[in-house]
Amino acid sequence: MIYHLLPPLGIVLGAGVVAPLLLARARWAHHAPRLAIGAWLALAGVLACSGGLLLAQLLLSLAGGQGVVGLLAACTAEPGRVPDGRHLPVIAAVSAVTAAGPPCGALVREYVRTRRSRARHARILRLVGRRSARLGVTLLDHETPAVYCLPGRPPEIVVSSGAVRTLRAAELSAAVEHERAHLAGRHHLLFTAARALGSVYRRLPLGSGLRHEVPLLLEMAADDRVLRRCTRQELAAALYETAAGQAPRDVFALGGLSAVQRMNRILATDRPRCPVARGAFTVLASALAVIPLLVACCSL
Repeated sequence: MIYHLLPPLGIVLGAGVVAPLLLARARWAHHAPRLAIGAWLALAGVLACSGGLLLAQLLLSLAGGQGVVGLLAACTAEPGRVPDGRHLPVIAAVSAVTAAGPPCGALVREYVRTRRSRARHARILRLVGRRSARLGVTLLDHETPAVYCLPGRPPEIVVSSGAVRTLRAAELSAAVEHERAHLAGRHHLLFTAARALGSVYRRLPLGSGLRHEVPLLLEMAADDRVLRRCTRQELAAALYETAAGQAPRDVFALGGLSAVQRMNRILATDRPRCPVARGAFTVLASALAVIPLLVACCSL
């Protein structure tokens, strides 16, 4: 029985503990933030699948079978005969619910909660904010420079009066473009998924990475998109001026706790761009999703 539990148990430890620790320290992650975000979410999927596979292995062994590998081998040898057929529907259902239930439940709860929170904030903005046709944003009377976006229907970009007075025209344009990059990339969905999955796996390094690394990577991805249209100095200056700005919990703000780290990254001159390495990491991140099945089928 123990033999059949080793492959999925190894993948659980790898996806939940070892790989997140390595990914959190990987230097390439900040140079390719979108790829790193995909890797974090892929690890969450691998952990859920391997957890379900681990339970299926255990239940099949307890039911008198030889685990998933033995079942697949028997079905291959005799296609017309399925061992322990009466147990398979129950085992499959229990394993699937155990693997997918907590992540899916957390995703639904987090989506509903953030949607309600953003809807309340949007109603407040309609009362206290005023629309600026020139900037295409909602202006909010507040002395502290702050720029943030509020996803929804329709999405809103909010700029405080302090930001309008403090930022130069090019810097304000860079700040607004940063929030538009968040909205165009639908980063709020990735942010919601990362926070929900992070709460499910909060006791593992994977959960910590999802909660803390993914939001930072999303900000870096938006920075990279802005730099296609604005200079590094303009974006860094906008970050500096809005670093102390406060924003609601469920929105993306230009400033915040990560502003200094992002400014250093934006102004750095030694930012490697290696298409071969990025392609290799893309293939690796995609392959992570099928590792549990491959190991289960090949571990004889």
